[in-house]
Formats: sequence, C-alpha cells, structure tokens
Amino acid sequence: MSSRVVNFVNAALGGVIGGAVLGLVESLFLLVTQGAPDLLSPVYALVLYGLIGLPFGIAAGFAMLGVARVREWGDTEPHLATTMGATFAVSPMLLFILFYLGNKVVYHEQGVPTTGKLAILVIVAGYALLELTAGTMANKRLGLTALHSAGAWVALVLFFGAVSAIPMGDPRSGWAHGKSVPGGMADNPNVLIIAVDTLRADYLGTYGKEGNPTPVIDALASDGVVFENASAHASWTRSSFASLWSSRIPSSHNADTKASRMSNDLVLLSEALHDAGVTTANLANNINVTATFNFDQGYDTFIYEAPHYHFGATESVFGLTFYKVVHKLREKLGGSKEVGTFYQPAEVVLDDAKGFIQANREGRWMLGVHLMEPHDPYFEHPYLMGQGDAEFNGVGFARAEVESPKLDQAEYLKKVYFDEIKHMDKKLAPFVAWLKSEGLYDDTLIVLTADHGEEFGEHGGFWHGTTLYEEQIHVPLVVKLPKNAHAGARVGWQARLVDVAPTIATAMGVQVKDEWGWMGSDLVAQVQLDAEIAELEKRELDDARKTVDELSEQRDAGLLGADQLDELAKAEARIAKDEADPDPCALYAVKGDRTVYAEQDFEGNVLSALKAGGFKLIVANADNPRGLPETELFDVRADPHEKANLAAVGSPVCGQAPSARVPEMKQKLEDDLATAASGAPIVEQEAEMSQAEVCQLCALGYMSGPACDEC
Repeated sequence: MSSRVVNFVNAALGGVIGGAVLGLVESLFLLVTQGAPDLLSPVYALVLYGLIGLPFGIAAGFAMLGVARVREWGDTEPHLATTMGATFAVSPMLLFILFYLGNKVVYHEQGVPTTGKLAILVIVAGYALLELTAGTMANKRLGLTALHSAGAWVALVLFFGAVSAIPMGDPRSGWAHGKSVPGGMADNPNVLIIAVDTLRADYLGTYGKEGNPTPVIDALASDGVVFENASAHASWTRSSFASLWSSRIPSSHNADTKASRMSNDLVLLSEALHDAGVTTANLANNINVTATFNFDQGYDTFIYEAPHYHFGATESVFGLTFYKVVHKLREKLGGSKEVGTFYQPAEVVLDDAKGFIQANREGRWMLGVHLMEPHDPYFEHPYLMGQGDAEFNGVGFARAEVESPKLDQAEYLKKVYFDEIKHMDKKLAPFVAWLKSEGLYDDTLIVLTADHGEEFGEHGGFWHGTTLYEEQIHVPLVVKLPKNAHAGARVGWQARLVDVAPTIATAMGVQVKDEWGWMGSDLVAQVQLDAEIAELEKRELDDARKTVDELSEQRDAGLLGADQLDELAKAEARIAKDEADPDPCALYAVKGDRTVYAEQDFEGNVLSALKAGGFKLIVANADNPRGLPETELFDVRADPHEKANLAAVGSPVCGQAPSARVPEMKQKLEDDLATAASGAPIVEQEAEMSQAEVCQLCALGYMSGPACDEC
C-alpha cells in the first residue's frame, strides 16, 4: 500500500476517533452533571460523533494528498495524518458545541457577544495547536497507526455498549410490593383513577354527544354516578393535576407555572393512602406530571411512560449537542409522525396497569392511569375515517407546528380530536373486559375524569391553557362505586377536581385531616344524602297520592271530619307542588352546588374565575396576550356556552341585575384566593429540566420560542 493511501486512511480514521472522543467527553460530562437516567449516551456519542468526524477526516486526507503533490512527507507521515484527521474533525465540532452551550447556558439564549466568540476561538485554536504538536509527537512515540485508531474506537464502542446494557432499575420489575390489606380496610375498595388528558365532557356520549361514540366510557358511567357539572381548576395539565392530587386550588398549591414544582409540604392523596398501608402507583404519561416536577411523592411505584426518541435514542442521548441537531433535522424534514414519540398510547399504559394490579392483588391498592389520546397532535385514524383498516397513517396536527389555526380549520380539528377520543374508548374495551374477567370490576372504585378540555374556536382560539371558558374547564367526572352503588345516578350540582381526593380517601377508610389543607369534600356522601332525600320525597308523594285516592270520594260524599279534610288538603297540596312548573330561579340556587375556583398563569395570561349561584365571573389581566376582556360575567344556567357577557347588564335576573353581582363576586374571588394563598406552601426552587424534558414540553405545545429552537 502506498504511503499516500496510508496517510489518507490514517487521516480518515483520525477523524473518526477524534470525533468519537469528543462525543465521549461530552456524554460523560452530561452524565456527571445532570444525572444518569440511562447509560446509552456514551456509546451513542462514540458512534454518532465518530460518523460525523469521518467526513472531516476524509477532508484532511484529501488535504494531505494535495500537499503531497508539492512536498514529500518524512517518516512522520502516518502519525501526522492521524492528528490532522482528528484536528480537522474536532476543531469545527468543538467550535459548534462551545457556541451552542455558550449561547444556551452562559448567555441565556441572548447570543454570544464578541468577547465570548473570541474566547471560544482561542480555545479551539489552542486545541488545534496542541493536537498537531503534542498529538503528533505522542502518536510517533507510541507508534500508533490507523489500525490502532480503528481498534481503539471499536474497543470503546464495545465497552460502553456493555455499560449501556447495565439495568437501571425498571420499576416494572419490582412493582409487586407484597403488602397485605391494612387493618380495618378489609371492606374498603381498591381504587383506579383514569385521568384522560384534554378530554372535553361534551364529546362523550354520556354527556350528550350523539352517535354512541364512547360506548365503553358510557357503560362505565351507567354503572356509576355521573357528575354533569364537574370543573377543573385550571386549563393546563400541571396545575390541574396538582389540584387533583393535592385537593387544593392553584393559589394554594403553587404548582401553576411552567417551571414550578409540587412542594414537599403538600400532602397528596398518594401520601395519605401510602401512610395508611395502601399500595400506591401512578402511570404518568405527560412530562408535566413527572418526578421532575415532584409528582412522584407517596408512590410505591411511579412510572413515567416516556415517549420514544428518534433513531433509538434515550433521554441521556438527547443531551448530546449533535443528537439535537440530528433530531431537529428529522423534525424539519417532517414526514410520518409516530404516536410513541409524543406519548405512550393507551394500550401500552393499560398493559402496565394490568401488570401492577395483578402483582398487588393481595393488598389494597390505588392506581392512577394517565391516557393522552385527546391531546395534540391529533392523529388521523383511517379505520375511523372509512379509509381502510389501519389505525394510523402518520398524519398528526400539532400545536407546536400550528400555534394559531384558522377558524375555517375548526371542523377538521374537531373531527380528528373526536376520532382520537373514539379510538381511546376502543382501547379501553379490552382493559375493562379484563377487570371483569378477573373479578376486579365490581369491587373497585373507578374514577374517570380529565385535567381540562380543549377549545375549537368557540371564543376565537384553539388548544388549551389560555382561557377559563367552559370548553376548557368543564370536565367529565364519573365515579363507579363498589357493587355499582347508585348506578345510573346523574348529579346536577357543581362538583370539582379538588373533591376527588377526599372522596377516594373516605371510601378507603382514611380520615381526612385538617392539617392537610385539603379544600374539597366527599362527593359520595352528598350523593347518598341526595338519594335519601329523594327516597323520602318519593315516599311522601306516594303517601299523598294514596291519601287522595282514599279520601277524595268520601269528601265528595260529605263523610269527612275536619281532621280528615285537613289531611286531604295537605296531600293535595303536596301533589300540586310536585306537578307545578319548576321555578326558573331555583336553577340559580342548586342544592349541593360547590363553589368553583379556577386560575391560570400561562403564557402571559393571568386569569381567575368564580362559578357560584348560576353565574360565572372571569377576571383577566390587562393587555393579556389572548386579548380577553378584563371582566366577564356569564349566566351559565341560561347561557352554558358563555356567549353573552353580562358584566354591564342592568336588567334583573331573578331579582338582581348581573352588573350588581360583579362587585360582590370579585370581592369574594379576591378574598378567597388570598385566603388560599395564605395557606400555600413556600415556593421551592424551580424545576431543573433536561433538554429532553424541555423538548417534550415543546412537542406537546406547553413551551415555545427560543427554548424550543434546539428541539
């Protein structure tokens, strides 16, 4: 083999080993400084960065061939070729990495100033000089050749490949916790909470959607209690889930901004049950509600159903600078979308649910299951569109790509969103059938709800998180009790997500303590009271009708005494009361209504709402990005879609002008939120998110702007 060919090969392989070592150094630095969610990044870096270094090494080889036409190299040719290849590869790659990290970490996305640029250039130039001098000398002294470079790269790949295979403790492998039923809980149920992200109540059959679109959920509802007017306390995931688990409104839990974490001082439902001996688990399926934001408190098993990454990457790999470049190129090129790169599909999460339940059947358990299908991207489902049998065609409409859809796109978006719900309902079918076949369904308390809804142009916008209108905070709430108690009951009074935790704790025999600061109350107790009152009223009415039947003919014949006539008159009055037209003003004072508070601090839109007495007040910050009025008042009984703002209307509604309600409702809202805030935990440090976590927030539309540019 000629010396020129040898030099060329050495330069090319020098580029490979130079790039690979640079990638290895970056990956090890990230693992040390940011933790080790997995150990794949070193071997991934060796391969990816080595492949990126190869063309630079080849360029160095060609450069040497060009120089060789003018000048003959000495005995140092192969050693110099190796270092030339490494220098050609590492210098531009190092330059890019330093500029990227400088802009992101040091200068906070504000651009690298001239002094910073000069410093980076000096560092890279210093490296190049050191590599060409000391590196060449070291190669010559050690007698390193292209074969050694290739062997070193292969050895490193094999070593770190073996390291990456070391198990990192998959919680699924140890989720059989072996707990027995706690004392006093033998007659209490297990609990399954199915929380569906972004599920509007009015898209379910049991809430009035026509065409039998959700037969599985509707069947569950027919076995349970349907709360027709349930509300979330925010219209985005983290804040709403925090209210669900902590039984506190946002002012009281403080986990309501993009970087906020759940405080350790909060007592979550999981902690209350865990302390009572219940086996607790949660299958989180959205980056907003993971351990990063402290949502893993109180669980024996907590699993983030993490999405997949392009090209077989993992979370640790996502931190590598050049992986982000490759990832971004893949996203820019577009093409077919895959569900698993955004979240885990329902069948995967429900299979995990089966695994946990089966492993802990001998104890008393509470399991949270998080399904994501209605959340964007809205994926098309050909089998639901009459276009064949395929479940997916790779088409998905995402907020991250289209922040502001046109109003004429609303019908298409409603259709694909609706299909996502129908698809999810079909995936629930085998899981519910499994619960029944295992004898678990009847004795389990099952709660199905959502964190928020979705907007499709009803108030001029789309998606969620920027308003507190009903399409975003009216959520389904179905509670199937053990033995299907109160099956088929439909509750008209206002319920809230903060009521879920105390309802479950009470059902499991755990007494709610005042020091927990929970703001909800048991829903089932009110349902039971309603049933008892209804039964009492039915008996009264039946007795009245019986009395009329028995005494009316005797009265007509003049055979009744004064006492009997009085008894008959009372019975007729009771029947007349039942048959009279309902008082329209009674709709504004529904017995059992719980006052609803909702709050939002998202993307510059700072909102709060109070729903009570049939009216809903929404207060927004001045000049908010969404362009919402600062004060809105809606008659939600007569105008459930909130089309008419009555804040300035003086015509009386049931004895009081809507405009007159505004000051008192504003004052109540202000006072109650201040009280809630006074009992809130001290805000702890904001969550430190990895680039992979930031990019998951970006992919799901929760972040935008410069922070997402590298995703």
